[in-house]
Amino acid sequence: MKRQVVAAAVALAMGSTLAACGSASENSGDGGEGGPIKVALIPPTSGALAQFGTDAVKGWETAVRLANEAGGVDGREIELIVKSTDADPATTLRVAKEAVTQDGAQFIGAVMTSPEHAALNAQLEGLGALSFNALGKDDALVGEQCSPYAFHVVQTSSMDINALASSLSELPGDKWAIQAVDYATGHGAAEKFKAAAEEAGKEIVLEQFAPLDTTDFGSYITKIKDSGADAVFAVEYGADGVAFVQQADQFNLDNQLETVLGFNMVSEPLFETLGDTIEGYFNNVGYDVDGDNTENQEFVDAYTEDHGAAPYYVPADNYLAAQTLFAGIEEAGSADPADVSEALGDLSFDSIVGAVTVRAADHQVLRDSYLGEVVKDGKALKFSIQSNATPDVTTPEPDSACSM
Repeated sequence: MKRQVVAAAVALAMGSTLAACGSASENSGDGGEGGPIKVALIPPTSGALAQFGTDAVKGWETAVRLANEAGGVDGREIELIVKSTDADPATTLRVAKEAVTQDGAQFIGAVMTSPEHAALNAQLEGLGALSFNALGKDDALVGEQCSPYAFHVVQTSSMDINALASSLSELPGDKWAIQAVDYATGHGAAEKFKAAAEEAGKEIVLEQFAPLDTTDFGSYITKIKDSGADAVFAVEYGADGVAFVQQADQFNLDNQLETVLGFNMVSEPLFETLGDTIEGYFNNVGYDVDGDNTENQEFVDAYTEDHGAAPYYVPADNYLAAQTLFAGIEEAGSADPADVSEALGDLSFDSIVGAVTVRAADHQVLRDSYLGEVVKDGKALKFSIQSNATPDVTTPEPDSACSM
């Protein structure tokens, strides 16, 4: 039976609270307008998301190196304050408070999951700091959980699903099973996929969710096999995605499937681990490493020099977050978070993914999405971009629940 496995690029999830405290400008200790502009990075350093956290920091490091070598941003040096979290929203909020009030950070990046961002967004104005989300994809972050102090650089789940939807009718398989991670991103992606599948004339025969950090997918795979599905939409990523793919192979799940469509399941860091079994997989890709523009070529060369390998979407989206911040500071002529927030509204600038615009209504960055196929490049695997979907196709209208 023809085997096609489609995987979609990294995306992630949301929740908790923190008492509002003094603003970054009140606590910065940065020596005034001549001092460094401080950015706190708060990535996960353990669990299934640790590798992504490490790579998010790498994207910021390359962006800051290039900016500082060019004389800084608006004439000021950028300083990174690298913290860590376990991806629990309460932990992330505590660390963010420390970064602002004790370390003088004015801006926050590299926060991973949508629950963390949801909790953080609710406190940003009180903290007086801006957050740049390059990883959490939940639509609510630009809806009811939006904040004038939060910017959504990465594509939302809806944008990713809309990019896939245009190809779904052409993918083999009529009876689809959904296998997703059991938190906001997984449930949100599943709901949106069901709507797209119905529109494409596909039938959903099974929907099930596994907790984050699941290591044994045997019972889930058995249910997929018993459902009669001839295609699977899988929202698993990091170590969970590896476990699902490898165990599906052990259970010979592919023997009954025509298509496996992954969402956040196969990414470049996993190619070596998963091996040639994923050759021919298709993937909804957020970033094209071969993008033909000057900004991207400079980034790819610098990142490869810094870290010994070409970038993929996690460091790339975090680099884009840095570009967004720097563009806002330059436009505002100030590093005051309130001034930068205002300056970024409807601002367009050239980036590693081409020309982008920060939509003022919800602070979503409008950018293309791609469909890629895993192919052999010599002995290595890479994504070959097959098509792209523009923001007018992928991006929903601003949610009326978002109040700026």
